[in-house]
Amino acid sequence: MKNQHLKQSVLTAGVIAGAAFFGGGWQEAHADTVKNSTAQITTTNPNAATSTTDAQCAVASAQAAVSRAQQKVDSASAAVASASAAVNSATAAQSSAASAASVAQSNYAIASAVAQSQMPSSAEQAAALNGSTIDIKNANLNMFDNSSSDASANVKNQIGEVNVTENWHFNQATQKYEMDPSLKDALTVVPTLDDESMTLDPTKLTQAQQSEISDYVAALINQIRAKFGLTAWIYNDMTLAQALAIVNYAYNSQNWNTSIKLQEIIAQNKAIEAKNKTAKADEQEPLIDRTDAHDLDKVFDNVEYQYNDTSDKVKASWENIGIISDKNPNIASTLIKTMGDLKRVATVSIWDMLFNDAHSQNSHARMLLSTNTEYVGVAMDNYGVLHIYGLIPSAMQKVNETQTALANANKDVETQKGNLSNAEKELNDAVDALNKAQDALEKANLLMAIEAVAKDANQTSSSQSNDSNTKTSSSKSNKQSSLKDVTVKATSEPTKVSQAKHGDSQLLSTSNAITTAEPSIFERLLPQTGNRNGLGMTILGMLMGMMSFGFLGLRKRRY
Repeated sequence: MKNQHLKQSVLTAGVIAGAAFFGGGWQEAHADTVKNSTAQITTTNPNAATSTTDAQCAVASAQAAVSRAQQKVDSASAAVASASAAVNSATAAQSSAASAASVAQSNYAIASAVAQSQMPSSAEQAAALNGSTIDIKNANLNMFDNSSSDASANVKNQIGEVNVTENWHFNQATQKYEMDPSLKDALTVVPTLDDESMTLDPTKLTQAQQSEISDYVAALINQIRAKFGLTAWIYNDMTLAQALAIVNYAYNSQNWNTSIKLQEIIAQNKAIEAKNKTAKADEQEPLIDRTDAHDLDKVFDNVEYQYNDTSDKVKASWENIGIISDKNPNIASTLIKTMGDLKRVATVSIWDMLFNDAHSQNSHARMLLSTNTEYVGVAMDNYGVLHIYGLIPSAMQKVNETQTALANANKDVETQKGNLSNAEKELNDAVDALNKAQDALEKANLLMAIEAVAKDANQTSSSQSNDSNTKTSSSKSNKQSSLKDVTVKATSEPTKVSQAKHGDSQLLSTSNAITTAEPSIFERLLPQTGNRNGLGMTILGMLMGMMSFGFLGLRKRRY
């Protein structure tokens, strides 16, 4: 209904404007009609006959709001374009990362197959052990299960101490190393005659001796893992080269004697314990971790190694250390004189890591029985200390790196998509705000045009009632110019009036006033007998009014 009133009001305003401009004779003959109609409008809505300054201010304010809203739309559009470009860029990076991960995985599969093919056969591993066996049936198997907090471990967090504090000792009578009797039933080492006759210095092993003890310890670990139903680790000459490179880098070049470091830690902890006995609870110092005996600053670095005349890199994922003593830093030189001695000591060290490791929260056992290691490397340092490493070859490192990069790329794509979604929402909100601002401008323009028509009609009617018989060409020219300006105001913004149907209280009041005045106006619009010119001008005026209404009502929205 409001829209119908508005259409009728605009049509009437156009008729009045057209009749006033083209039907001078009709206006002179019907001055009373214009006067009465205008008077009715101004009586119903006094603002319609006042200065258009208020309406012009409303238009200016609405235009400023439209300008601000348009700026926000432009800014939001740019943000959407930028966010869309970021999504495309992230998607491209994701595709590249996926491709790199696929290539790395393929290369690793090839390298792993080659390494597996170079691993000693089961028969060769058995021969390397020389009859050594680990009989876990006689071990404390109830200490092992799958309840460890370490998901890759097969042992409890706390295995507990065995009935001996040390599982090996030096027999003064025989001057040979002997294992604790409590372990003899579970551990048997039968070195060959060659082992017993091969003398050596454990601090200066030859490459061949390094290779033999490496194969022996790796085969022994695989034998233990097999008894626990775990897969065998890969070891070969390449893993030996990798382990030696780490040992040289982290220990030999640093003059790092693990036994001496352990002695220092024990001495410092004794001093701390003595001090803590007299100190308040909140002033007590924590004990130094025994893992500080490892060169933690370097042992996990990426280390370069040489193998088959080629250079590559490797990292250690974990390290176990054996053949050390917190009482004698030169224990290896004291106990080990032959390859047989070395193999016996190494075997008991492995056994000690499994069943006498409560002081280390069984970390050594968890490493030896872990399921997230594929390669193992074994090497002796220049102090006769045994080092066992879980290894990450460069091909595996590349897989890890590319998988991480792919995961980050996937995350970035989702982030950029989220940014784009937010930008699109902001753009939609900005467009909605612009539409509302344009609606307000359209209403303000239409209100100003209607008020201008009503005011001009009021002024013309007043002038004609004072002097209906005389009119100078100059005043008529001014009137025509004014009415032309009104017509331009009412039609100059045809693209901003389509939403006028929403209206506002002032516009509706004016519309109702014009609608109420229409019956008396239209009764007098019919031409008088003999007034053909008035009829023609009236028709032209009505046509112009209809055209004005058409321009105002048929605009297409920009957005």
